[in-house]
Formats: sequence, structure tokens, C-alpha cells
Amino acid sequence: MSVAKGRVSLRGAMVWFALSYGVAILGYLALNAAASRLLGSGDFGYFVIAITATTLISQVGLLGVHRSGLREAARLDPADIEGLAQLRRGVRAVNLVTLPLVSLLSAIVTFLIVDVGSFVDRWGTALGIGALVLLSGQQKIWANFLRGFGQVRFASLLEGRSGGALVSVLQSALVGMVWLLIPGAGLAGALGATALGFAIPVVWARTRVVSIWRHVPVSGNVLREVKAVIGRDWRFVSNQAAATLNSTIELWLAGLVLTSFATSQFGAAQRLAMLVVIPLTSLQVVFAPVISRLLVRDDDQRLEPLLRTGSTMATAATAALWLPMLLVPGTLLGWVFGASFSEAAPLLMLLTFGNIANVLVGMCGTVLIMSHHEGMVATVQWCGVVARVVLGVATALLFGAVGLAASAAAVTVAVFAAMWFTTRRRMGLSTHLTLKPNFRLIKSTAG
Repeated sequence: MSVAKGRVSLRGAMVWFALSYGVAILGYLALNAAASRLLGSGDFGYFVIAITATTLISQVGLLGVHRSGLREAARLDPADIEGLAQLRRGVRAVNLVTLPLVSLLSAIVTFLIVDVGSFVDRWGTALGIGALVLLSGQQKIWANFLRGFGQVRFASLLEGRSGGALVSVLQSALVGMVWLLIPGAGLAGALGATALGFAIPVVWARTRVVSIWRHVPVSGNVLREVKAVIGRDWRFVSNQAAATLNSTIELWLAGLVLTSFATSQFGAAQRLAMLVVIPLTSLQVVFAPVISRLLVRDDDQRLEPLLRTGSTMATAATAALWLPMLLVPGTLLGWVFGASFSEAAPLLMLLTFGNIANVLVGMCGTVLIMSHHEGMVATVQWCGVVARVVLGVATALLFGAVGLAASAAAVTVAVFAAMWFTTRRRMGLSTHLTLKPNFRLIKSTAG
């Protein structure tokens, strides 16, 4: 599959995405640095819990439309009016019903259970949670559809840590302003500023996608459309929810069984450890539509070398990020989050060992999802969630935060090993790194 007219090459898409993702990482670090200093070691962990919880809730509200939309848009002929109409109906169902519903419920539940200083803070925290669910869901919809429709450069600005370069820069600037100008704003201020950072990029991205299908009429009962989406895409919902829980549930367990200080320490270590998987995550985003198209063409002769070359590139980049985390973990934590967080160094080192396993096996999960095996991915992920809860609670009670981090690393290794074996058995494809990468293939393949 050579580069088609009007499409950016895979190499071009990767270069652009790497640049935008680099900016997103700086914004992500700045956001966490500002939030940790605004909230201190007492409340920062709960800020991270709130961010991860809203991500999970928004994915449930999306019903998998964003991921199935990416897959189908990447394969769609632009002249296929019915195909565009089906995509638009799915987005309409989510935007009018499920996403607003889960956002409202999240705000109500937060208002009822949150324990903050004043009534105003309680309202502010609840509204911040609701807005984060709604806007982070919108960001995922438009970013995935933009990439599926081939607008990879703009899509790259909306993908990455904290929602992409545009979002993370705005979020870090707004939270930083709250820290400097309203230092007593607390959790409500941090959540509100983070939510506001989504607004402008989301509106801009929505305008770009709507221009593609504006000429396609859609009508019918929106509740019936919701039912159709659930029947079609429920495996995506299951997979996305399980994937999010696998990356965050130990922090939630820390919030339940450990002190607020230990929770904040664990949250800081977990946020920094996530940087290890960034090279692979960025490649998965860029490769997803390519994998989808090559699977349709049954072109394994091109697909496997692409996957293994991508894994090699991700591993090399990861090594550069991992080395300072092994050598000076306490210094890194202190620099990003503040001096009081340097005590989380053992947690950071343990958590990165688990994430390295994710990188080494490559894009096996993406291959399974793009080949309609998302149900199998969800099964593996949910087994991981159960193991994390059982082992995590036991190790946290017995050994504290260090035990919880060790448990998290062990389960992560097991989950991604199982994913690699499943891909190999079901698809006959290897996705791990190779000593003979084919970089010419990267250049000649359409992104």
C-alpha cells in the first residue's frame, strides 16, 4: 500500500505526531507540576483520582463510538453517503443522550459524596467533575474521527497526555494561573481549570469533523440509535473501560486503604511512570488506521514488518526515557511535583518495570481491536482488573504503597504477555521488536 494522493505518509504522520506529542508531554508535566503545588501532598492524589475517574466515565458514555468510528472512517470511501450517515448517527446518539447523562450523574454523585471545606467548594468540585466527563468525551470523539478521516496533523494536536498538545498547554496554563492567583482554590479550582482547557480545542475539532459530513442528513429516533450503538460497539466500551482500570485502579485502591499522603505519593509515581509507554502509545495512535486498512487487504507481508519496526522504534525511545527514572528517580519526582514527592522513588522504579513489558510486546492490542477481536482484548483486560483488585488490596494492606506498586508491575507484565500470545495465536502476527527494522516501509506506507 503505497502513499495515496492526498494522504500523509506514515513517516510524515509519525514525525508530526512526535512533535505535537512532545509538546503534549511538556504540557502534561507542567499541569501535574502546577496541580501538585496548588494542592500539596495531601490532595494531589485525589486530583489524579478525579482525572482518571472522569476518563473512565466518559469512555462509558461514549459507548465505543470513538474507537469504532476511527476504524470505520479509516476504511470508508468519502463518497459512501450511507456509511457517513451511520457514523454521524452514532455520534449524534452519544452527544445527545449518553455523554450528557453520565456527565450529569457524575456531577450529582460527586456533590453527594465529596467531603470538602465549604458548600461553594462542593458545588465547584461537582461541576468540575461533570464538565471533565463531558469535554474529555468530546475530545476523544473528534480526535479519533479526524484521524480516521485522514486529517492526521490536526488530530495529532488533540491526542496524547491530557488530551493532546493544544489541550495540555491550555490546561497547564490555566491551572498554573489558579495556583499563582487563587492559591486557596483547592481541588475545585484545579478541576475547573483542567476542564476549561478542553473547551476551545474541542469546539475547533468538532467544526472540522462536522464539515466532512454536514451534507449527510440523519433522522430517526435517537433512543433507537443509542440501542443500535450499544449492540454494535459494546465490546469497545468493555475494552476501553478495562484498559483504563488496568492503568489506574491501583491508585483508586491506594485512596481507599492508604493515607492521603501515601495516595499522593503513589499518584505522582504513577503519573511519571506513564511516560515510559508514551513512545508506544504515540505509535499506536498513528498506526491504528494503517493497521485497519492493511487488515482489510489481508496484507500480512507488509503489516508484520511495519508492526515490528514500530515496536523497535518505540523500545529505543522508551530506553531514553527509562534510564533517568532508574538512575535518579527521586530527583525527577522532586523536580516535577515538589520536594515532598521524592520519597516516591521506589514506587516509580517498580511501576516502570511493569510498563516496560507493555512496550516490549508492541502493538498487539491495537491489532486485535482493528481486526474485530476487541472482545478478546477485553477478556484479557478484565482478568487483569480482577487480579489487580485481589492482589492490590492484599499487598497494600500488608506492605503499603511499595507492595501495591509491586503488585501493579507484576499484573501489567502478565496482561501484556497474554495479549502478545493471543495476537500470535489468533492472527499469526508477531508484534515485538526486531533487530532488522524496515524503515523504508514506514516511508512508503500511507498514514
